[in-house]
Amino acid sequence: MSLRKSFYVQAVLAIVAISCVAPAWGQAIRPDAKSDAEKIDVTADSLSFGDGGTQIEAKGSVQIKRQPTTLKADEVRINRETNEMEAKGRVSLDDPNWKVKSAESMQFNLETETGELQKGEMFIEQNHVSISGQKLQKFSGQTYHIDQGFFTTCVCESGRTPWRISADEVDLTLEGTGIIRHGYFYIYDVPVLYIPYGIIPLQTERQTGFLFPEVGQSNQDGFRYLQPFFWALSKSTDATFSFDVESRTRLGVLAELRNKIDRDSDFQFLTSYFNELWRKNADADIVDKTIAQPHIPKNRWSVVGTHRYTTATDWLTYSDFAAFGDTLFTRELVDRFDLPPQKEREIQASRFGRSRFGAFKNWEDTYFNGDWRFYQDFIQFAKTTLQRTPEVSFWGRRFLSGFPLEFRWRAEGVSYLRRQDCPGTGGTTGQCGDGLRLDLRPEVVLPFRIASYLVGSVSVAPRETVYYLYSPVNPGDRGVSRELVEIRGNIGTTLSRVFSWNGPGGSAIRHVIEPELSYFYVPGVNQDSIPIMDGVDRIRHRNIVTLAVTNRFWSKTGTALPASDTAVESLNPFISNVQELGSLRLAMGYNFAGGPGNPFPGPATLSTNLTDVDMNLRLTPMSYLNFALDGGINPGAWEITQARATVALVDPRPITRRSLDPDFMRPNFVSIGYRYLLNGPNGFLASNANINLDESPANCTRNPTDPRCDGAPNPKSLIGDIVTSVFYHVTDNLLLNANSVYDVVNNRFIGVRAGVKLLSPCDCWTMTLLLKHDINPAKTSFSFNFNLLGVGTQKKSSF
Repeated sequence: MSLRKSFYVQAVLAIVAISCVAPAWGQAIRPDAKSDAEKIDVTADSLSFGDGGTQIEAKGSVQIKRQPTTLKADEVRINRETNEMEAKGRVSLDDPNWKVKSAESMQFNLETETGELQKGEMFIEQNHVSISGQKLQKFSGQTYHIDQGFFTTCVCESGRTPWRISADEVDLTLEGTGIIRHGYFYIYDVPVLYIPYGIIPLQTERQTGFLFPEVGQSNQDGFRYLQPFFWALSKSTDATFSFDVESRTRLGVLAELRNKIDRDSDFQFLTSYFNELWRKNADADIVDKTIAQPHIPKNRWSVVGTHRYTTATDWLTYSDFAAFGDTLFTRELVDRFDLPPQKEREIQASRFGRSRFGAFKNWEDTYFNGDWRFYQDFIQFAKTTLQRTPEVSFWGRRFLSGFPLEFRWRAEGVSYLRRQDCPGTGGTTGQCGDGLRLDLRPEVVLPFRIASYLVGSVSVAPRETVYYLYSPVNPGDRGVSRELVEIRGNIGTTLSRVFSWNGPGGSAIRHVIEPELSYFYVPGVNQDSIPIMDGVDRIRHRNIVTLAVTNRFWSKTGTALPASDTAVESLNPFISNVQELGSLRLAMGYNFAGGPGNPFPGPATLSTNLTDVDMNLRLTPMSYLNFALDGGINPGAWEITQARATVALVDPRPITRRSLDPDFMRPNFVSIGYRYLLNGPNGFLASNANINLDESPANCTRNPTDPRCDGAPNPKSLIGDIVTSVFYHVTDNLLLNANSVYDVVNNRFIGVRAGVKLLSPCDCWTMTLLLKHDINPAKTSFSFNFNLLGVGTQKKSSF
């Protein structure tokens, strides 16, 4: 959250630098020897010289042009000896960055750069600021004084200004400070607030003070009032403090500190505290009763932060930390923070609170990373969660001199710890998981080319994984290891052809086919004696041949291609007038070692040995329309195992109108997507991750009605969501935004967010109305936000 510049004045009269003119003036002066930017054009009804040419006077519809600035007045007098200039009558100045909209007169000294405007009005384009006053004076050293002045960010062609600030006197100093004396805040010409004295920073976009509050209403929390206060500590450091009142549930305070150390280094710290003093029977609001700690405490808190800092020796140090007082904090209270909607939903659905601290360094093609990683489990008991303390990785690649070989390596060491001894594992050896693991994987790669159309590579990677267990089930298993070798190979080619196309939007289409055959082998080894910490600890036997085919389509816009083959084949996707129309990749493998992950082992068949058919489709027939589909198909049952599809339409028309609100600078767009995931043998854990497997059936898919599996059959699909998003400019001053997620499996909306934003006709205030509905927690809320653009902005984007 930050405040815009609330006041700003430049050297308005410096426009007369255009008066550094040629020795002689005429009715139309055009020094052809100069560039267009240096040309000075003077037109007037009459032009006269006096005192030997030192006095120049232009009268009647005077216009002085020097790109890109134009000065207009009824009369202009210039003394070339004293460098004094005076303009009278309907004085105006037009410049891309700032304008003098009107003034009775203007006096300016070109040498000392001092002068004044009488009854002038000016506009600063960059800051969207209008300033007017009886007298605007500029002194040496970029110091200004304004008598009987007004300030506003409203740009009204006619009628009354929605708001403005007036002052008897305004002083602007070299340090960039504006001092207001005896001021008033006006709404439609009605004074509503007296400002006896005020200090306003002019050289930054931030100002210490209260921001506009946010108010709302919720069926669960009641009336809500959030009052933020912004503190600009320095040019590189600021903070925000917020006080939150929710009439049915809680009181809260939030604090955020931000510091920009340099271009590549920054620090951010955020903390909050909430007291549920008005909330009755809070635990009854918990939707998921199967989590390890289904309890909402009275005192709730959070500490979140991040930093990036690059040392003088190019070491990058970093930290991302998040700690919460209870496991339901992120679900219920994350919307109290100023986060983008997508990030907010991501945190609400997160299983863990993640923290990491570390350092990173690279030497061209060699890399080192070391960090500590901690996880706060929101679903299962945190005392059994494995923590990575620490994890060190060293990897890289290098071509061997004098040999057509590439050497790659990766070494990773990690220490896994949990807060308590591992639970019972039914007597299975080595399943505890606390311990030290060292994983070494060197690799030698031989790239090759056959003729001019086949390219490929062969690689061999021996792998040694060594464990030292802190608390083994059997004392003899404290030190265990696993030895593997990974063998890979691939070969492929590229075929293409260009077709002439006289249809709309292009002159030629290029079709590229990229077939590829790959092989992957991992021998089968017994891994029962080693713990399961993460995916590294279980590598199944693989003997897979995979065939993949990629089709790409490119179009060339502009004039038709010449008939020659050379010109046709020059259709290159890296040329600016070449656009990718779409691509389709299909891949399927055959595992000679047997189908992986089969929950009901049986005789090997063709269908069990085949992998899923992976499909990746991208279509961009127009620059404003795109479609994406990623999915997997089980070739045995010919059913979709996973899929994600999205179609999006973006308005290609440029937005020419400038606005201080970022939402009004975004184009119209609409998108709809679908996410699908087939239920698997462990899908029952999605509804209850804390089932005791030692007491539950061996497989809830076989026994779906067992009470320990929630007593109901599992649905065919684990996830089936329709996601929609709409952003639309109803008018130039009205926005509509809506996002929703519909759960097809359970036939209900699991999240809806809709809002409208109104921009004032004078482009100086916005009003936002938001409606949100969630099911976990079950809550419908309404919020209202009002901002004076250029003075106090609470959020960068409401949508």
